[in-house]
Amino acid sequence: MKVRNLDIGFNIENVRFNLVSVALEKLDYRIPMHAHSKNSYEIHYISFGEGKLNTDYGSFDIMPGSLFVTGPEVMHEQISDKVNPMTEYCVYVKTEGNPESLKKKSNFMKPFLEDPFWIGTDDGSIHEVMKELVAELESFDPGYELMTENLLSRLIVLMVRKYGLKSENKVKEEVKPNAENLMYLTVEEAFLYDYRDITLEKLSKTLKMSARQTERFLKEHYNKTFLQKKTEARMSAAINMLKSTDMPVSAIAFEAGYSTGEHFSAALKKYSNMTATAIRKASRTKSQ
Repeated sequence: MKVRNLDIGFNIENVRFNLVSVALEKLDYRIPMHAHSKNSYEIHYISFGEGKLNTDYGSFDIMPGSLFVTGPEVMHEQISDKVNPMTEYCVYVKTEGNPESLKKKSNFMKPFLEDPFWIGTDDGSIHEVMKELVAELESFDPGYELMTENLLSRLIVLMVRKYGLKSENKVKEEVKPNAENLMYLTVEEAFLYDYRDITLEKLSKTLKMSARQTERFLKEHYNKTFLQKKTEARMSAAINMLKSTDMPVSAIAFEAGYSTGEHFSAALKKYSNMTATAIRKASRTKSQ
């Protein structure tokens, strides 16, 4: 189950949030290393299964009850246990405004906005809110927008409490549609799943923007050019395949979108400062 582009927003103090997507899914596949744009936050809760979370901040064993937040520009990947794959609730929200200005507007929200990565465990409260949220978005009963606003506000408040502060009053406003939210999701999914064939022209067409506007959008919100994002996506996918499969390097090069093994090997060495053989060997040694 994945719901997106709901145009649902809410306020906590002076910080405006917009909902980008809500998902509940079994992760029987590997989510490659990727990062989200400025002002973007994903709240992940694992209800079943086991796996590994690899981030800029380290590697973590994931199990039922694991709760973590991946904020702006945090590189992260999720690897499910093959026998007991993870089932995950994931809520993706985006704040409005300049990040530095937002931190000055709200003492309550400051820890959440200042710390791009947090990991811990749930006491049951987050899971209950996640279940109610998914139920509302699956039913679309009359008034689901207001119920969703309320549940999202509760979710953020509970998360901030876990960051170490007590709750304060929250303010809700009338929902204001924000079509930009879908743009961020479109960009991230394009690089995450279509890394092999994605082109600037193709992405620009999907976003209904010119190539120059698309480049400007990527630089402003991800601090990377299209080519840098594409290389990052291809390399992350290739490294995942090197670590998790026995595919020949030539086959991985093809799957990653490189015309020759030599071109792929040169790009991999430049990106990771390691050869394909070294990456695979290091991964096998670590798992023993």
